[in-house]
Amino acid sequence: MPDRPFPNEISPSPQHIRAGILAYAAGDALGVPWEGKPPDEVQWEQLEELPARGDWPRGSTSDDTDQMLLVARYLVETKGQVDEREFLTRLAKALPGMRGVGPTTRAAVRRFVETGEQRASEGSSIGAAMRALPFGWATPVAATEKRRELTVRLSRATHGAPAATMSACVVAEMAAWAIEQHPIDAVVAAGLREADHLTRQYLLDSATMRLLREAADGDWESSKGRMTIDAVATLASVLHVLRQATGPASAMKQAVALGGDTDTAAAIVGGIVGSQAGDIEAEIPWLPRVVLPDPEIVEATAARLTELRGSFYPVRPR
Repeated sequence: MPDRPFPNEISPSPQHIRAGILAYAAGDALGVPWEGKPPDEVQWEQLEELPARGDWPRGSTSDDTDQMLLVARYLVETKGQVDEREFLTRLAKALPGMRGVGPTTRAAVRRFVETGEQRASEGSSIGAAMRALPFGWATPVAATEKRRELTVRLSRATHGAPAATMSACVVAEMAAWAIEQHPIDAVVAAGLREADHLTRQYLLDSATMRLLREAADGDWESSKGRMTIDAVATLASVLHVLRQATGPASAMKQAVALGGDTDTAAAIVGGIVGSQAGDIEAEIPWLPRVVLPDPEIVEATAARLTELRGSFYPVRPR
C-alpha cells in the first residue's frame, strides 16, 4: 500500500476531478465561438449564450476536450504505464471525429501513420499543454518526477519544440496543486517554478521566463487578440487570468475576453479553477447549454484517476 499524503496535502475526491473535467469542457465551449477574435470583437454580454460557430452545434466543445479526455482515459486504462505508439494509435483513431484539430497534431498523427515515427521533431503550438491537466490530476504534488515523465513522453509524441513540452509540464504542475485545493497564488507559483526549471533545462530564451513572470505579476499585455496557437503565449494568458481568479465562471470569461486562442485558454483555466469548486453545476451558469461528454465516462474517468493518483504517492522515510 502506498503511504498516505504528506502533511498539509489534501487527497482529492473523484468529485474534484469530475468538476475539473466539466469546467474544462465549459471553458472550451465558452471560447469556441470567439476563437481568433481580437478582444474588441468578443461580446461579453453574449458569452454565456454560447452562440454557434459556423456549422458546429451550439454549445459544442472542440478537440481540446476530446484530447484531454483521451489522455485521461488512456492514463487510467494503462495505470500510468504510457507508451507513445499506443497513445498515437488511439489518437489517430479518434482524430476524424474531433472538431478543430490543429495542424501540428494532424501532422504528427499523419507522420506516425505513414512512417511509424513516435516523436515529433517540431511543433510549438499549445496542443500538448491543452491535454496536460490529467497528468496533474493523476499524480500528487509530491510525485514531481513521475508527473513530468508522463507529461514529457506524451507531449513529445506530437509537439517537438521544448517550449511546447515546458508549457505542458507547467499546466500539469498547476493541475496537481489545484486539485489538492492549494490557494490559487500557490498554484501559480508552482507553475512558475516548473517553468523556470524547464526553461533552464531546455536552454530556452530568457525572454520566455520573463514573459511568463510578467503575465503572472499582471505587468503584461496580451497579444491583443492576434490569433496565435503558440504554447508560451497561451500559457501567459492562462497565468494572467489565474493570478486574479476568484471562481471558475468569471475566470473563464476573463480568459475569453483576452481574445486569440479563447477556447484553449478558457478550458485550461476552467479545468484548474473548476477542480477547486464545490457544486460545479451551480458555479457555471452556461453549463446546461454545453454539449458535454457522456456523464458515465466522466464519472468513471474521475473515479479511476483518483485511484491511480493513490498509487503514485512517494514512499516516505520511516
